[in-house]
Amino acid sequence: MFGKGTTIFSFAAISLLAGTTLAEARFSMMDDAPPADPTSWTEGWKGTVEFGLNGSDGNSESLNFRAGTSAKRETSDYDTTAGLVYSRASSDGTVTTNKAELNLRNDWKFKDSPWRVFALGKLEYDDFQAWEYRASAFGGVGYEAIKNDTTFLLLRAGLGFSKEFNSPENKITPEGLLGADFSYKCSERSKFTSSLDVYPSLDEFGDYRFNLKAAYEIVVDPETKMSFKIGAEDRYDSNPGAGAKKNDIDYFALLVWSY
Repeated sequence: MFGKGTTIFSFAAISLLAGTTLAEARFSMMDDAPPADPTSWTEGWKGTVEFGLNGSDGNSESLNFRAGTSAKRETSDYDTTAGLVYSRASSDGTVTTNKAELNLRNDWKFKDSPWRVFALGKLEYDDFQAWEYRASAFGGVGYEAIKNDTTFLLLRAGLGFSKEFNSPENKITPEGLLGADFSYKCSERSKFTSSLDVYPSLDEFGDYRFNLKAAYEIVVDPETKMSFKIGAEDRYDSNPGAGAKKNDIDYFALLVWSY
């Protein structure tokens, strides 16, 4: 795949549905006036597909791959978001990262009110954790603290559970959820998005985990809806299990096409 010497390349992302992330999909809907409610479930979807690759060959060999897709459907009564992200990395022929995350969330809104209720589900896969698969589900309430032409801040709180598979912890863990989605439109062609989800354990005092994501995106070609995005994601677990680190941090640079 690589020639002699050292070559370093990076290219990224096609956006159909985000990964990376729910806050990013929410922000993209703020650029236009709210459309009329779709008449069928197959109508009204907006989203992205993203893909990134970088590597080197020569004295050392590495290959890092990231791909994702996300989608959002917004009506006057509810918002539905879905996302899938897959990452894989290798160094000198040894795989160092191999993980994926699938999530689905639905928010039911109240007319002329900043309050909403939500339900979400997530499925995670990771070759380098004490567990191989983790499924989780939560429900709760959300509050739109800020919503204007440039800024959006949604706060969330709820309860749920997680279950690890192929793990020493063969049990269902009840957890709380405290979260926030933030979006800021820096200019007509750029935006910043971030999200934070904290999951305190309800049966092991002091144990908790959190997911923190942040990204900056700038439109490269408005006609083709192509953007360039850079960002980072941190997954933290206060009790990750034997042989696993508490922090699992990803950095990415992507090209994004949206529809």
